[in-house]
Amino acid sequence: QRTGPSGDRHHPGDPGFTLAIVPGVTLAIRAPRRTLTLAIHKLSYFAVIFLLAPFLILTAAAQSPAIDAQFPWYPRLLGGRQKARSLHFLGLVGFVLFIGVHVFTVAYTGLGDNLGDIMLGQHTEKRGLAIGLAVAVIAIILALYGLTSWYSRRFPRQTQRMLSRVVFPLMHALSLGARSRQQYTVDDISPYLIVNGDPPTTEEFADLERGMFGGWRLDVRGLVTEPLSLSMEDLRALPASTQITKHHCIQGWSGVASWTGVNVDEVISRCQPLAAARFAVFTSYQLDMAGRPFYESLDIRLMKHPQTLLAYEMNGAALTVTHGAPLRLRVETELGFKMVKWLRTIDFVDDYRTLGDGQGGSREDTMYYEQSVSI
Repeated sequence: QRTGPSGDRHHPGDPGFTLAIVPGVTLAIRAPRRTLTLAIHKLSYFAVIFLLAPFLILTAAAQSPAIDAQFPWYPRLLGGRQKARSLHFLGLVGFVLFIGVHVFTVAYTGLGDNLGDIMLGQHTEKRGLAIGLAVAVIAIILALYGLTSWYSRRFPRQTQRMLSRVVFPLMHALSLGARSRQQYTVDDISPYLIVNGDPPTTEEFADLERGMFGGWRLDVRGLVTEPLSLSMEDLRALPASTQITKHHCIQGWSGVASWTGVNVDEVISRCQPLAAARFAVFTSYQLDMAGRPFYESLDIRLMKHPQTLLAYEMNGAALTVTHGAPLRLRVETELGFKMVKWLRTIDFVDDYRTLGDGQGGSREDTMYYEQSVSI
């Protein structure tokens, strides 16, 4: 109610000042000279709440992979994600400056009186109690921060499972409804797409690479009516699809590339998963940090998305080993670590908790990520 710059007690004839908001629109503030500081104080609150906060929300939204995938035009309004990130940082600097000046002002103009107004709603008495309560609140916040930080580092698996009870249902529901509508152009393709992870170093994979992957096959098995063993020739004989999409890494970087391959739905229509199959598990020739085959699980309903692809070409050329040859997964509604490279098998299962450490993937098992990471 009093956030906006309205006067407190005004007497006719008190001097004031006029603030120009936009050309042709002015805000007249009638206040005694001694209260102009209060008016400026209120104006700063008004600017932070109604200008700076929305600015941070808008620039944050432009950095969201989900919004980028659903509404590619929006980040371009701000010049792209990187410029939006820079603008967002400047907004953060503005918040820090406001907090610093505000705290200094509270202390300089009378700490006891001001904390009395903040904590007790009055400053005529019990200033010591107000200061004590404020210090206690700050101490409790710092203690909770220290305790939760210690617990999460000391017991990462328990923390992961506890948070997953809240995060997983929400993220899982959101991931199923989202559809990637990315349609970038050739001109948008990044000159270099960053790679996370090194190619497999096993002798088995080295033999396949030396043989130009002539003996490689993708085994599709598990809860299916028709198990499959597909060669690269088999995959190339299926209807091909090409998409130019943006890859989003959990580390924050992104890049645009063209991918050609087979929609996973084409494979599903041929192997015919049983009704009990709820997840597709993609296993790589690569080993994870625990020395086990790298794997990731995804809800089977994501496999029917039009931009869920088994890619064998990148930017119009055969997929390189660096980027996942002979075959890699593309799921444009998920973060990059879910898109398994150097594919070996696809297993359809009813529950991923029987695999690995039971968290739904190698990153989830070894780095405590969430199983559902929709963007």
